[in-house]
Amino acid sequence: MEKLVAKEADTMTVTGEDVYLAREMYNLDLQLVAEMRIVDRANDAWRYQGVAVVRRSTVRSVADLKGAKSCHTGYARNAGWNIPFSHLLEMGQVKMQCDTSATVVEHDILAVSRYFGQACIPGPWVPDNDTDTLLKSKYSSMCALCGQPGVCGRDDPHAGYAGALTCLVDGGADVAWSKMSAVEEFFKDRSEVASEYGLLCPDDRVLDLSSASVKQCRWASRPWNGWLVRTANKNNKAIITAITTMVNAAPSPQEVNPRPWGSAVLGVSEPSTLHVRQQPVSPGDYLKEHKYDTTIDRLGCTEAPVKLCVDSTFSMQKCLALAKVFKSRRIRPSLECIGNNGGNCLSVVARSNAHITTADGGDVYHAFRDHQLVPIVSERYGSLDASYFAVAVVRANSNINSLSDLRGKKSCHTGIGRTAGWKIPVVTLMNAGLFSKGDCDFPMQIGNFFSSSCVPGAKEPKYDPKGTNPKSLCELCIGNNVNGGQGPVQGKCDRRPIEAFSGYTGAFRCLVQGGGDVAFVKHTTVGENTNGNNNMSWAANLRSTDFKLLCRNSGAVDVIDYNTCNLARVPAHKVIIDPKLSAVMKEEVRILLLRASEMFPPGQDVFKMFGTFKGKQDLIFKVSYVDVC
Repeated sequence: MEKLVAKEADTMTVTGEDVYLAREMYNLDLQLVAEMRIVDRANDAWRYQGVAVVRRSTVRSVADLKGAKSCHTGYARNAGWNIPFSHLLEMGQVKMQCDTSATVVEHDILAVSRYFGQACIPGPWVPDNDTDTLLKSKYSSMCALCGQPGVCGRDDPHAGYAGALTCLVDGGADVAWSKMSAVEEFFKDRSEVASEYGLLCPDDRVLDLSSASVKQCRWASRPWNGWLVRTANKNNKAIITAITTMVNAAPSPQEVNPRPWGSAVLGVSEPSTLHVRQQPVSPGDYLKEHKYDTTIDRLGCTEAPVKLCVDSTFSMQKCLALAKVFKSRRIRPSLECIGNNGGNCLSVVARSNAHITTADGGDVYHAFRDHQLVPIVSERYGSLDASYFAVAVVRANSNINSLSDLRGKKSCHTGIGRTAGWKIPVVTLMNAGLFSKGDCDFPMQIGNFFSSSCVPGAKEPKYDPKGTNPKSLCELCIGNNVNGGQGPVQGKCDRRPIEAFSGYTGAFRCLVQGGGDVAFVKHTTVGENTNGNNNMSWAANLRSTDFKLLCRNSGAVDVIDYNTCNLARVPAHKVIIDPKLSAVMKEEVRILLLRASEMFPPGQDVFKMFGTFKGKQDLIFKVSYVDVC
């Protein structure tokens, strides 16, 4: 979207949630000109309509919903939760009970439990089994109508569009929240009882179960995926023509061996056609047409945001983008970004100016020793859970085959004080007898052992209070001068991302591009930056076979053999919190992070929470991070 506004792109395809982002950030700068509609529903103005199907004998108006038995497709699903809950709040039917001793999720469940008599709200209410079980036990009436009330899971017989209708008809409920196409399909085989049910409209009418009624009786509709262009672009007709050509040329998703670019670029998984609007519309007005804005801009209790401290300009940019994406995807409470370009976010959290920050294993120790801060969640790296391997990477064609071969060579480190890039190699070299005995001045020891290095942060006052750390520790560092220009260099040897050779990817880049002979990183770093996994110019042609791992007890092996050839297995990076925070805020933080990692896992394209951001890797969260635990 930023590229579109900056004229680096001419158009993009968007979901309804993306349209919300466009409204919040660029409402006057962008407009929606076309939609991607499924071929056999090309005349429908919406992807689906959220409706309320009621038992005519018990519900004759919206007011009759109070105390009624209600069936929902699933917690946090659009038709069955987001649409009814947000609109009932807006109408003043459901009222929030804003108790500071409850989390935002419990506020919602509490409000609904005081409105409906019983319900089936299946699926996980929070992304943590223990907490989910406790909430469902406390508010058991909200699972009472489910096919398996004791589980109330996403696979419940009464979950989903048809499941909610089954809950209504076979479970003796009063209302089911579903989508109109599912209603028509469901009652096709139940025509003998269809007259007992109707569509409850927001204006209190109850109409027949027909597609003719739904236009007057929908509570909201989910928009089709759309195409955005710049409002001021005078060439939009040509752009629409180009989009049309591309859509017509796209392979059908139902082909036996479809080329993947169709679904990847167009964002569709069914045979689709382009519907060009007669008049372009702003993102805000498009959402209003569908009453979809209410489902995101919903009323509720005033929520204290979770404040995340970040230590660089790049991290701040990612944090601000993440906060907007969280809002558009209904991840609550909100995220607030606290900047600290001095790089000492632990102090910021300790002073209660932020709630959380991220830290590697080495900084976790200092967080507790110096500030009494503790971890609340840990990064997880696939099958290794909350740990990873620290490794030494050298070029495959080098003659380096043992730790002793590193003497006099050039080294690349993630940063001084960091675990994989500093502490583990220092301890490894010391245990191998390669340092002077009895000398604990490790920066000096590293400086004497290697001919030159890039150890980001090595000359910063926090890590060099006496100013005695060797200058050679910063000799390979380049700051922001990634192209080798002649202008002023900023951030040389800075521990923050402004130093291009800081962090895991930076240290590996130092090996590739900066003249280093060895990079001390973690076991996933090579794979993340080779074989086409990093499309930046310096990494574009790298193969994992171009590198090897140096083993602790001598020898070198392929990079895939990190289980048997590594320097150490170390604790994962953590999210750090002030233990003095209230129990509610701690839970808000934990659930927010768990929900975000669940919604934005590696491999999806909505937002790279764990991936490269504007060409920078390992900002806030590490690229190899799978989720939190």
